[in-house]
Amino acid sequence: MDGSSRRARPRLRAATLLVPLALIVASCGDDDDESAATTPAPPATEAPATSASAAETTAAGGGTGEPGASGEPGSACTGSGDGSGESILIGSIQTDSSPAGQFPEITTGAEACFEAINATGGIGGRPIEFRKCNDSADPVQGESCARDLIDAGAIAVLGGICFSCFSAPVVDVLGQAGVPYVGGLPVLPPEYEQENFLAITNAGGSSSLYANAAYIMQAAEEQGIEANVVEVNANVGEINPTLEERIKLLGGNYVARIDFDPASSDLASVAQQAIDEDPNFISVQTDGPNTVKIVTSLRQQGYEGGIVILGTAADPASIEGMGDASEGLYVATFFENLGGGSTPDALKFQADMQAIDADPLKTLAGTGYAAAFVTAEALSRVDGEITTDSFRAALLALEDVVPLFDGQLSASNANEDFPRTFYFTAYGNVIEDGELVSTGAKFNFYTGEPVE
Repeated sequence: MDGSSRRARPRLRAATLLVPLALIVASCGDDDDESAATTPAPPATEAPATSASAAETTAAGGGTGEPGASGEPGSACTGSGDGSGESILIGSIQTDSSPAGQFPEITTGAEACFEAINATGGIGGRPIEFRKCNDSADPVQGESCARDLIDAGAIAVLGGICFSCFSAPVVDVLGQAGVPYVGGLPVLPPEYEQENFLAITNAGGSSSLYANAAYIMQAAEEQGIEANVVEVNANVGEINPTLEERIKLLGGNYVARIDFDPASSDLASVAQQAIDEDPNFISVQTDGPNTVKIVTSLRQQGYEGGIVILGTAADPASIEGMGDASEGLYVATFFENLGGGSTPDALKFQADMQAIDADPLKTLAGTGYAAAFVTAEALSRVDGEITTDSFRAALLALEDVVPLFDGQLSASNANEDFPRTFYFTAYGNVIEDGELVSTGAKFNFYTGEPVE
């Protein structure tokens, strides 16, 4: 596939950007609908192995996940048996609601998957008991959740946006008890290593910043210009590797980082500071409401360069709120258009969400669903007694799980910056006429290589 065939549109007004969910710590982000990806650039670093595309490889019992495919619902989150066996306890520690942010849709997505499994017989006839615990962004409450789930005999605990986990007390407590923490949206530092911390990531921390830089550099290459990048960040501190480091490594010019208080009422001045640096790409990393204000201010003050926003800030309300200023903004996520797409996996996800009266257009629901799906897939492959140890071994052995992800799921695909992290294929979206639409081919977010 040559570069021209991968190019979805001649007009590329902005770069694509992966959702940096470690940055959602400050953003309390909204949700978006997702689709497919922009033109990949050659990798700047040695690439880890990537799997075949979904069209070539399919997990046992899974759908194709091929972009643009349609047909019967896929079989992700589907059980087997009569449901009469002993239940398997899976816990969840999430910040479903708190003064710092509310992300209940992650838990809802996981619940939709487990309910669908139970409705079709469980894991080899054993139903999933899904026990949810809201940490309320309180470390004491988070640790209490962890200890209660340990005492109850949980095989694993699903994470996500868990504010009490940031300094790792929850994960450490679980790790000391040998209970794997399976994170949908890991927000722990990338240098954190814990044998029982198993991040199933569709974004977050270092991984998102690799993708952010790759997308910006791809757009600059396509336009035949040098990337002069300004980062507008909701004052969430340093993440290693920083966007600055990655842009420089890929040969771009990182001009400046402008931190701001997301509670500030004067975001027009933040936009002006970014413009004053004379960039041709601005990366806006904050929540939906503040994204509306900053993007609108950038355009009102005459900025015509590329603007990159978080996928979680590209919800319909934010797009509508930005009006014409949203035109040409780029976002990127790992999932296909689960909420409104027509692939088998998308149809299955939509049906499972609707079965519990939940909104399938909530992007973060897709991440919870994904973590639950991978957890269930590992449980179904345990040979013998299901224990925390046998589950962990089965999860780390997964190398062919393709439905929903179209990318390799393997701890062997990690490098030193991403211990125990699974990598998925990225998809890009652009806002056109007030809607998120696909920008083209899918690609490996870490290497930038296309997935044929």
